[in-house]
Amino acid sequence: MGASPASGIEEESSGAATPRKARLFISEMTLRNFKSYAGEQRIGPFDKCFSAVVGPNGSGKSNVIDAMLFVFGKRAKQMRLNKVSELIHNSSNHQNLDSASVSVYFQEIIDLDDGSFEVVKGSEFVITRSAFRDNTSKYYINDRGSNFTEVTKKLKAKGVDLDNNRFLILQGEVEQISLMKPKAQGQHDEGFLEYLEDIIGTNQYVEKIEAAYKELEALNEKRSSAVQMVKLAEKEKDSLESVKNEAEAYVLKELTLLKSKETATRLATEDADAHVRELQENVSTLEENLKTERDKIQHNLKTLKDLESVYNKHLKTQEDLDNEMRICKDEFKKFERTDVKYQEDRSHLKQKLKKVEDKLKKDSSKIDEIKNDCEESSIIISKLEEEIPKLQQVLQCEEQTLEEIKERSNVETEKYVSELSEVRAELEPWENKLIEHQGKLDVARHESKLLIEKHAADRAAYEDAKVQLNDIHDKLQQKNKYITELQVKLDRNKDEASEARKLEQECIKQRDSLIPVEQAARQKVVEFEAILQSEQSQGSVLKEILRAKECKEIEGIYGRLGDLGAIDVKYDIAISTACSALDYILVDTTDAAQACVELLRKNKLGIATFMILEKQTNYSQKLQQKVSAPEGVPRLFDLVTVKDDRLKLAFYAALGNTVVAKDLDQATRIAYGEDKEFRRVVTLEGALFEKSGTMSGGGSKPRGGKMGTSIKMSVSSEAVNNAKKEHSQLENELKILRQKISDAIKCYQACEKDESRLQMELAKSQKEIDNFSAQHSYIEKQLGSLKAAAQPKANELNRLNELDDIISTEEKEVSTLCKFSSRLKDRATELQKKIEAAGGEALKNQKMKLSSIQSDLDKAGSEVNRCRVKIASGAKMIKKLTKSIEEMKKEKESLINEKRNMEVSFKQVEQKAFEVEENYKETQALIDTHKDVLNETKAEYNKLKKSLDDCRASEVDADYKLQDTKKLLKEWVTKVKIFKKKLDDLQVDLAKHMDQIQRDAVDPDQLQATLNDEALNNVCDLKRASEMVALLEAQLKLMNPNLDSIAEYRKKARVYIERVEGLNLATQERDDLKRHYDGLRKKRMDEFMAGFNIISLKLKEMYQMITLGGDAELELVDSLDPFSEGVVFSVRPPKKSWKNIANLSGGEKTLSSLALIFALHHYKPTPLYVMDEIDAALGTYCTFFCL
Repeated sequence: MGASPASGIEEESSGAATPRKARLFISEMTLRNFKSYAGEQRIGPFDKCFSAVVGPNGSGKSNVIDAMLFVFGKRAKQMRLNKVSELIHNSSNHQNLDSASVSVYFQEIIDLDDGSFEVVKGSEFVITRSAFRDNTSKYYINDRGSNFTEVTKKLKAKGVDLDNNRFLILQGEVEQISLMKPKAQGQHDEGFLEYLEDIIGTNQYVEKIEAAYKELEALNEKRSSAVQMVKLAEKEKDSLESVKNEAEAYVLKELTLLKSKETATRLATEDADAHVRELQENVSTLEENLKTERDKIQHNLKTLKDLESVYNKHLKTQEDLDNEMRICKDEFKKFERTDVKYQEDRSHLKQKLKKVEDKLKKDSSKIDEIKNDCEESSIIISKLEEEIPKLQQVLQCEEQTLEEIKERSNVETEKYVSELSEVRAELEPWENKLIEHQGKLDVARHESKLLIEKHAADRAAYEDAKVQLNDIHDKLQQKNKYITELQVKLDRNKDEASEARKLEQECIKQRDSLIPVEQAARQKVVEFEAILQSEQSQGSVLKEILRAKECKEIEGIYGRLGDLGAIDVKYDIAISTACSALDYILVDTTDAAQACVELLRKNKLGIATFMILEKQTNYSQKLQQKVSAPEGVPRLFDLVTVKDDRLKLAFYAALGNTVVAKDLDQATRIAYGEDKEFRRVVTLEGALFEKSGTMSGGGSKPRGGKMGTSIKMSVSSEAVNNAKKEHSQLENELKILRQKISDAIKCYQACEKDESRLQMELAKSQKEIDNFSAQHSYIEKQLGSLKAAAQPKANELNRLNELDDIISTEEKEVSTLCKFSSRLKDRATELQKKIEAAGGEALKNQKMKLSSIQSDLDKAGSEVNRCRVKIASGAKMIKKLTKSIEEMKKEKESLINEKRNMEVSFKQVEQKAFEVEENYKETQALIDTHKDVLNETKAEYNKLKKSLDDCRASEVDADYKLQDTKKLLKEWVTKVKIFKKKLDDLQVDLAKHMDQIQRDAVDPDQLQATLNDEALNNVCDLKRASEMVALLEAQLKLMNPNLDSIAEYRKKARVYIERVEGLNLATQERDDLKRHYDGLRKKRMDEFMAGFNIISLKLKEMYQMITLGGDAELELVDSLDPFSEGVVFSVRPPKKSWKNIANLSGGEKTLSSLALIFALHHYKPTPLYVMDEIDAALGTYCTFFCL
């Protein structure tokens, strides 16, 4: 741009990630009467990347920038004017113009690879703004009327940053960046921090954060006030807590008492219901038994006879099936032994067959080897026969050569040659004979060797057979010994099985006789324990008295009066009300009563009232008198049943002539009637009229249960222990018998298994003995032939002798021939040497050559003779082996036929075995079925017999038991009604108490703990429940709570809860706002730091690129809180130290500011950049480099 002022307009793609993305582009501008431009002036077209407007000062370059500012909606002061009307051109030639307008032409283009561009179809648009004399202006888009909002919205949509105006750098604005402070000092100032936040976009959070902080402070004050109110309410509540807890404890204790009473009553009801159900079942059973007992006895007698005959019949059938089963077992064992024999025979046959096959294979292989040797010998003979004539021709040639050499030395050797010829002529017949006899000698030797080897093999086979025979003999002895042992074990096993069966039968008889005794002992223990448990439920005073009675510590004690008699359950309430003496302890004498009192005093057990029987004798006469009660009502005394008549005195003394009336009206009539003897009257409901005229009654329910429907027996713990001991002893005896039966069954079952196994072993061993015997017989039979084979035959021995003679004769002949020919050979050799010596070296060599050929010729002849001998002996051996193979094949065929016949016979045996097995299974199934029937019949017989005995035993007392049970049932039914009524009343009281607890809002945790108390809910014992009720009643008497304190406490608690809820609401509101406040701050921090880091890195890169070696960076004054102190722009120009931007020169400031602008453009690109005289402070080199 040179030294003169200039302005530039730069257009860049809006951060196009790809070359083909569209970007906004200003193609041209049209100015009409705008400032210094009169009329319509067209500026453009602009370049797609970079355009510059240059000219001298005052030529209107800045007006082009102002025109763009005008279209983009800037105010007049930003265009160096005071009002909009001053934008209208005013010159001497153009005065009083009405308006001025500027039109900017936009379009979207796509950059192409060749440097050109392509306009996006339909993307062109024109924005026009007109200014008028009245200081108003109008906007147009494509000549259509518009407004500022629509224009800015459209430009922002295209990426033009109208908010921050970074794309408009006016004169002097470059240096303004360097003059910014790290942070704004006032509300309307702008520092470096605010500048960056404006670009990054985090300034949107500032107002929100400040507003949230003010709301947070207000909520903190509100919460503090709520905390004070909560503390005050808590103090008031706590002051009443101890009184309230005491009252709640009392209420809960009452609840526990009601629950305990309910539990005790429920347990009593359940106990009574159980007794009723049990008694009802007993009554039903007894009635049925009583009704059918005699008929059953007669029926059982008849059925018993029928069952006895049926059982005998089944027993006979069982014996027949057992015999048939035994026969099947025996037959099957025979088949098993046959199977073992077959397996052994088959194995032995396989071994023999394998030996024959191996021998066949071996002989065949040997024949093949001999044939191969014969063929090879024949080939060698043919080759040698072809080679011998050739050697003879060579020999003749060489002899001719030798003759020629000799002729040359004929003069000297003539006499030697003639003599040598004579010697050779004489030697030739001897040599022919020697070759002939040597061949015969070799043939005889080879044949003799074969015969000797054959005899040696036969002797070895004979010796092996003898060894096998001895081994089999030893095995037979061992097997016979093993069979003897097996037989002994088998006999012993049978004896043990027989003894075990006898023991089983004896134990079964003892068990059957002991079972009824054990059952009777068990029933006795149950009855004694029931009586003892009933006595243990009595009081400690009565227990001690009865203990003294049992131990005979005190004589003359009868027991509690109410336990000494019995009455119908109908009159239970009446006698329990009218006879208070039922709880008295009846003794015989005064001394006995005094002894009892001393015993109670000594043990500090309490007090008791005693009735002395000897003092009641004055009632004897009255007891004998017959009386007639009014209206036919019964006397209570007459209704009481006693075991000993002496005890009637005691009951008369306690009851007198007390009578029982049906209802209150009848009782009133009798009590106040004329007969004064029967003035004491009691009703069935428990209302009592005394002779004095007084009457007692009422209450929630009448009291009964002081006398039972049957007379209670007394049993000692020692008797119970003795009964238990006796039952335990019988039970142990029964257990031992059952164990013995089980052991006996296991014993004979194991013996049967062992017997089967031993029989199988015996059969297998017997079969092995048979096989060994067969082998022994076979080898014995073979031994003779092997022995005969081991002894050479006469012809073979003769042949061997002949061969020995031939060998001896031929050896002598060969020796004689060698002896006679040796002299001639020596003479020939001597002459030959003389001839060779006379002929010189040539003759000697020729002689050696001739000797070598002759040697080869002799060797070939010897080899031919050897091969012919080998062929002759091989033919004889093949003939012999072929004969042996034929015999082996016949034997193999015989063995195969034997094996086939054996398999056929075994299949037949196997088929029979299958039939026997099927018969065995069917018989076993019949035995099992019949055994079940037999056992069922026996069990039914025993059961019927036992039932008959029981019927006879129970027939005597069935009616008595039925009557007693009915009385006891009525008594317990009445008790059940009483308990149920009491339980209903308690449940009503409990429901009312729970309603009161709900109204008082008792602590639900304590209430739940009381309701879930294990000690309360897990009570299953009536005695334990009664003790708990008594304990709770005593505890309640000691408590004196203020029950009104519960309601007052609940009122204070509600106030406290309301205030706590208010506090929690305020705290929640404060915490939510705090989270929102912290979130805004964090979001502002994260977004700012992300943008700050990107801008700082790009700033460093840009500055280093512009200055070729300098460095620049943005620094946070406070790195922990960037927004507290702001941002500092530090720069290090090339070859200089770090400085703040404010301390740089004008050019350095401009370069630094431009680097920051470029970095901001990288962070937040805009499609347009307009810069006015940014190079004012730069030199030519820096200006060029920036461009």
